[in-house]
Amino acid sequence: MTLADVRNRWCKFNNRDTFFTTGTDEHGLKVQNAAEKAAIEPKLFCDGLADKFKELAKLGDIKYDRFIRTTDVDHYAAVNHFWNTVNDNGYIYKGQHSGWYSVSDETFYTESDIVESIDEKTGKKMMIAKETMNEVIFQTEENYFFKLSKLQKNILDYIKSNPKFIKPQKYYDFIIHELESRELPDLSVSRPSSRLQWGIPVPNDDNQKIYVWFDALVNYLTSEGYPNAKEFPKPTHLVGKDIIKFHCIYWPAFLMAANIQLPEQVFVHGHWLMGGRKMSKSRGNVADPIEISNYYGSDSLRLFMMRYSVLDTDGDYNEKTLNALRSEFIDKFCNLMIRSLSKNFSIERALGRLQSNKLETLLNEVNDEEFKNSILSVQLQINNLKNDIDDDITNFDMYKATHKLFSMGPQINSLFDIYEPWKLKVKKDDDEMTKHHKQLKQDIIIFTALDSLRVLLLLFQSIIPQYSKMLLDRLDVDSKKRTVEYATIASDFTYGKNTTFKKGEKVPLTKLEVPSTV
Repeated sequence: MTLADVRNRWCKFNNRDTFFTTGTDEHGLKVQNAAEKAAIEPKLFCDGLADKFKELAKLGDIKYDRFIRTTDVDHYAAVNHFWNTVNDNGYIYKGQHSGWYSVSDETFYTESDIVESIDEKTGKKMMIAKETMNEVIFQTEENYFFKLSKLQKNILDYIKSNPKFIKPQKYYDFIIHELESRELPDLSVSRPSSRLQWGIPVPNDDNQKIYVWFDALVNYLTSEGYPNAKEFPKPTHLVGKDIIKFHCIYWPAFLMAANIQLPEQVFVHGHWLMGGRKMSKSRGNVADPIEISNYYGSDSLRLFMMRYSVLDTDGDYNEKTLNALRSEFIDKFCNLMIRSLSKNFSIERALGRLQSNKLETLLNEVNDEEFKNSILSVQLQINNLKNDIDDDITNFDMYKATHKLFSMGPQINSLFDIYEPWKLKVKKDDDEMTKHHKQLKQDIIIFTALDSLRVLLLLFQSIIPQYSKMLLDRLDVDSKKRTVEYATIASDFTYGKNTTFKKGEKVPLTKLEVPSTV
């Protein structure tokens, strides 16, 4: 959700049309069994789960446009229409099915996809899926089938002709291998109502319920107004690596069968581990995002995830690393604000001077080539940042964008370390020319540092919206001037008045200690 939220915020920041959906897939045997175990009606069980995900999204400052549930009324209508369309186009038939079924994965596996294993707790022999390591049970039943085999070549041809359809590359290669290495069997797309009660009935056949993935994948169309909308955009999907086949093989096949255009792209991400291992309550290596956010702030967790989220690998959560990154943000950017807004400088004079004069002209007046190059280098890099990180964020390479933003902190701070603007005080015996040059040089340093910080905070808004707002508010940046049009040096001179730090005042973001229990 956070990866999608960052990209969505970035699109809105850049005035691009976007519609962000997330939500819950609620049907299927897994949910039915869990509701029975909890002695709750399936719908009430799902209501509680959906609320928890909504609360988590609110805590994480996830600004979705729609939270879609597969129990929504319009989704039922969309699934029924989609089934009938695919059926009318000749892609659905009834037959008998035998195979190894995983309740956890909600899917059948072939003999080559399973292996014998031993249950660690009971010592019982069982069969498991090689890919997910979840238990499978052999079943024979009458189902409706989707003619997946008929579309295998079409899917392969499409993906080969669109090499950016699946990203990162390793997952593109995986799907190509899947499509080239074996013939795809037709897919069972229903389950007997005698076994599965919690699902959408097959149109005109109450004895069968629609397969949960055929139902769930249609949510993308439901969100677009299917079947009533006349035009459908080409969406971008962001999915976990464990459900890549459903989104990159089954879903394209379903869409082809319904004569609906395929998504623009499918981005695949890894999972979060802890200590290099899958999180598990029994091992005690579980990270609670609610506890983390309540202690460090949700933006600290957002920042950590985006800095260390590399799509084609699993991430490794570490609380000490999260806190160190949070402290690094404070050192680089909060302290830069304190330095720039020191009572030793005239913020209004610096802003006014640069508003009234061209920077190049003022730099030539200073007549210091090294100084001029330092200032122009920082400003050039700042002005290029919004374009530099655009591809990164659009392609969900958030770690690259975050690294580029962080890398500017030391360069801006170095202006203070090298040129020590607090030493450029006007003395009583200074002549007018010396006085002018001291003030001019000081103003250029302060303006460059402060305006660079303003731009960086604008660009940080998608990643850490609360921290960015906090610091932009402290700079008194107009809320209407926090869009991409103002993400360059000298594009806004209306901020900074009466923002000088008073004695003893601190930035409203302070460092924390990692709890001793960690």
